[in-house]
Amino acid sequence: MPHSRALLSSAQIGLACMWILEADFIRKFLILKERKSIIIFSSIFLIHILGLIHTENFSYAFNDLKIKLPLILFPVVIGTSKKIEFEKLKLIIKVFTVSLIIKSLYGIAQLKGIFGVQLESVHEMAGKYSHIRFAIMINIAIFSNLFLLFQSFKQKWTAIIYSFSIVWLFIFLIILQSVTGWVLFFLAALYSFIYLSKNLKKNIKLIVSTGFAVFFLSSIIYIIFAVNKFYITDELDAKNIELHTKSGNPYEHNFKSLKRENGHFTDIYFCETELEDEWNKKSSFKYSGFDKKNQPIKYTLIRYLSSKNLRKDKEGVNCLSPKDIKNIESGITNYIFENRFAVYPKIYEILWQAESYKLGENPENHSVTQRIEFVKNAILIIQNNFWVGVGTGDVKDVTEAQYKKSASKLSAKNRLRAHNQFITFTVSFGILGLIWILFALVFPIFKEQKFGDYLFMIVFIILTLSMLNEDTLETQMGASIFAFFLSLFLFSSTQKLLYGKTTL
Repeated sequence: MPHSRALLSSAQIGLACMWILEADFIRKFLILKERKSIIIFSSIFLIHILGLIHTENFSYAFNDLKIKLPLILFPVVIGTSKKIEFEKLKLIIKVFTVSLIIKSLYGIAQLKGIFGVQLESVHEMAGKYSHIRFAIMINIAIFSNLFLLFQSFKQKWTAIIYSFSIVWLFIFLIILQSVTGWVLFFLAALYSFIYLSKNLKKNIKLIVSTGFAVFFLSSIIYIIFAVNKFYITDELDAKNIELHTKSGNPYEHNFKSLKRENGHFTDIYFCETELEDEWNKKSSFKYSGFDKKNQPIKYTLIRYLSSKNLRKDKEGVNCLSPKDIKNIESGITNYIFENRFAVYPKIYEILWQAESYKLGENPENHSVTQRIEFVKNAILIIQNNFWVGVGTGDVKDVTEAQYKKSASKLSAKNRLRAHNQFITFTVSFGILGLIWILFALVFPIFKEQKFGDYLFMIVFIILTLSMLNEDTLETQMGASIFAFFLSLFLFSSTQKLLYGKTTL
C-alpha cells in the first residue's frame, strides 16, 4: 500500500511540475477567469479548507486535505492546459483499458495460484486498493469502449478489439463480485440504452434494443429466481422430530430460531458433544478455536453442515469430504461459497445478511448490513450538527464518540464512516456544505454543455452513483479516480454520437 500511494503521489506531483514548467501563466489565469466551471468544480476542495474554521483535530484535517488534493489539482491543470483533442482522448482510453485488462488477467492468475500465491478472496484481485474502486474503473472502461465501438463499425478489426475488451471486462466484473460494481453497470447500461436508442440508425437500433432487452430481462428473471430460491425453506414437524442421535445422545432443537442455510434450519438436530469430538478428530483446527477468517470455527461448522442439510452430530461430520473440511477451516460457512466465480452466492450472502439483521443478529463483519449501522450513526451526528457539520478534521473523532454513546454492537475496527459520500459530506460540512458541493458537481455540466456528451455523462453517472454506497473521496485512489476522469471528460474535446457517426 505505501509503495502504491507513493507512486500515485509521484504521478500527481509530476503532472503539477509539468504544468508549472510549461509556464504561460497569463493565458492560464485568463482561462481560469473565463472558465468558471473550473473554479466551481475545484470549490469542492475549498469547502474542505473552510471546514478548518471549526476543526479541533488538525492532524486528521491536514491528512484529509492531502487526500483531497486531486480535487483541485486535476481540474486546474487539465482545465487550463491546452485542450486534449479527441484522438488523444481515445489514446488515453485505450491505454487505460489495456492496463485494466492486464491487471485483471494477473488477478485471475493469482486466484488460480499460477504465480505461487493463492488469493483467498476474489476481492483481492484488486490488489492493494478497494475492489469497489477497481469495479468503478472497470465500468468506466467498459462504457468508454462501448462508445468507441459504435464509432468503428466499419473498421472490422478495431470493432472486434473493442468488443473483446468490453466482453472480457464485463466477465471480470462478474468474477470480482462487487455488488456496487454490478449495480453501477446495470444503471450505466440503462442510460446507454436510452442514449444510443436516440442516436442510432434503425437497423443498428433494433440490434442494440434487442441486446439490451435480453440483458435486462434475463437479469431480472435471474434475480427473481435467486431470491425465490433463497426463501425456499424446510417444513418442520416438531411432533415427529427425532430426539436422539444414532449413538443415543440427545439432540438440542431450537424451534424458535429462524436461522437457516440454503433453507435448512441451523438450530435443530444439534448435539454438541458428538460435534466437538468428531470434528477434533478430523481437523487440527480445534472446535473451541477459530478458522482462518478468525471466526469461531464452531459456528462456521454448524452453518456449513446445515448448508448441506447434514445434522450437527457424529454422522454429519463423517459425511464431510476432505474438501469440506478444508473449506470450513478456511472460514467458508456455506458450501455454495466454494464456487468463487458464481453470481448466486453473492446474492445469497446479501439476502442472508439482511435476514440475520432482521432477526436481531450482530451485523459485525457483514458488509451489507454494517452499512445500515454506519448510516444510522452518521444521521445521529448530523442531527446535532445540521447546518455546518463538525468540520474537516473532526469526522473520525465525532464518529467514534457517537458509536460509544449509542453503545453500538460493532467492534472498534468496524465503527466506520457512513460509506455514503454525500452523508459524509453532510457530517463534515452540514446541509449548507452539501448543497454547495451538489451545486459544484452539477453547475459545470450546464456551463460546459455536457448533457448531450455520452462520454462525460456516463463517467459522471458511474462516479456520482458510486458515492451513494461508498466514501469514494475519502481515499487517495478514490479522490484521484473521481477528479481525474471527471476533469478529463469535462474539459477535453469529446464527440457526440449521431446516427452511427460522430460529430464534434
